[in-house]
Amino acid sequence: MRRLNVILDCYTTSSVHKLTGKPNWICFYTDHEGKRRCKSTLTTNKQEAERICNEIQNIENKARARRLTPERVQTPERVHKVISQVVADVMESLGIPIERRTIREHFEGWISTKQASPGTLARYQQIVRRFLGFLEPKANKDLSSLVAEDIERYRDALQGTVAPTSVNVHLKVIRVCLELATRKNTFDKNPARLVENLPTNDRHQRRGFTLAELKKVLTVCGDDWRTAVLLGIYTGLRLGDIQALTWANIDLQNTELTIRTRTTGRVQILPIAKSLLRHIESLPAGYDPKAPLCPALQGNTVSWLSNQFHEILASAGLVQSRGDHQKKEGKAGRTSRRQMSPVSFHSLRHTATSLLKNAGVSDVIARDIFCHDSEAVSRNYTHIDAETKRNRVPPALPSLAGRVPSA
Repeated sequence: MRRLNVILDCYTTSSVHKLTGKPNWICFYTDHEGKRRCKSTLTTNKQEAERICNEIQNIENKARARRLTPERVQTPERVHKVISQVVADVMESLGIPIERRTIREHFEGWISTKQASPGTLARYQQIVRRFLGFLEPKANKDLSSLVAEDIERYRDALQGTVAPTSVNVHLKVIRVCLELATRKNTFDKNPARLVENLPTNDRHQRRGFTLAELKKVLTVCGDDWRTAVLLGIYTGLRLGDIQALTWANIDLQNTELTIRTRTTGRVQILPIAKSLLRHIESLPAGYDPKAPLCPALQGNTVSWLSNQFHEILASAGLVQSRGDHQKKEGKAGRTSRRQMSPVSFHSLRHTATSLLKNAGVSDVIARDIFCHDSEAVSRNYTHIDAETKRNRVPPALPSLAGRVPSA
């Protein structure tokens, strides 16, 4: 019996060891089911590691002795929090208090210091708000209580309401935010990295406009939207950059347009095509160089402008009005994911790229004009028309039949 007790005591004690290639001490302990386990103590200090490891073993011993009652520990999340508190107490006793933040404080603190373009930042803020709203009331609990299952439930809840690619953007933002907490040792491993992306084999593909479609759009456009569309066709600028254009960006004497783009922060000097130049010269310029080139587009968010352009496309008969979609949702009595349109204002960027490529402009020049970082990105925006392909095919190939060796 004495020997049996010695064996049991051996398997209910903990010890720390160093593993090859691992800077932190590893705690080896016995869980409440009698299984030997190991866990990183997240510290290189052996004394500190031993105290953390002993506390983890104490918790497991209490669980084995049925001293962790449902009244004290209701969920595995509570156990996780207890161990987290043990680590915090040990660190404080050594004079190295660790930062303890709630999930909400961490995400809101991260987004408040995030540097990005206004459009990207607004999207990140929306994702953070939506994620925290989904977690309520857990969002006000300790950050270390966030587990992969929480993020997985959020991913699954998004399905059917937004496109798979949008769901994956949400996951990407959450991963980046939690990576900071992982580097600060809040997590042993980023929980968001344990959640898989949704498959996007059926992802939505944008395309450029045909010339016939562009004529329809220009027919139903108001004056400022006509200017915006022509700028999109001839420069490939994004809607947010076009909205920000003033007369100070236009050099009529040298027929150039200079702008620092919002997405890349890169200064672009673009030649103004003759057709676009004639249109700009016909606009009422005034005397204020800070006056907007498209006054009707000022003071609105890019998302609002995108919706307005969608309705212009609907007037041209190219897409379904989103108002009609909302009516159908109301009749169905449920919310479904809105079908993405194959064309939008961004399609003008596809159109501009394709027009250059169809005209024989080199990929290097096209990438420089449209700030494409790679050939792969440029290819996504390139749609060679059938006539151009037909003109590039050799008219005839020499017959090789006579060169085939006989059997």
